[in-house]
Amino acid sequence: MTIGFALLLNHETHNFIRQIQVELNHQFGYRISRQYPHVTIKSPFEIDRLESFVDYLENLARNISPFELQLKGFNHFGEKVLFLDVAENAYLTNLHHQILSDLEAQFGVPPHEFEGKNIHFHASIAGYSSTEDFHRAYDYLHKYQPDFTFLVKSLGIFYHLGGDDGWMVLRKIGL
Repeated sequence: MTIGFALLLNHETHNFIRQIQVELNHQFGYRISRQYPHVTIKSPFEIDRLESFVDYLENLARNISPFELQLKGFNHFGEKVLFLDVAENAYLTNLHHQILSDLEAQFGVPPHEFEGKNIHFHASIAGYSSTEDFHRAYDYLHKYQPDFTFLVKSLGIFYHLGGDDGWMVLRKIGL
């Protein structure tokens, strides 16, 4: 089975991402992501037993106080993925490195190639297989100037349902 860890967004930011996704769907017919809006703090990884990882994240959350996060402006990975950019945040970066270190030491889970020094925190909005679709969506979004600052109060364990069934939030864990 495959899981990942993420920060869950406040209502305002979550609703903005969903609004944008619906607008892109209505405007251009793009498929809407069913994945719950979030900021990944540990990329998906394979496990055999879930309970140990639930316990790990619950224990970690007991030692984390709510912390401020800012998502400001749109950005993209190549001409494939549009997202809300997370402003630089030393606390988040340190938390990410702690999780990577803990998972490797306790469970033998290695970092993903886009983690650690290569991490770019973000909240995905949409992915595109066509350069033309990407540019239409990106140009459409210029009318918005998103800037959200809020206290992160929840972590989530995301669980892959298999095949093309996507992901679900298996567990929400309060800070």
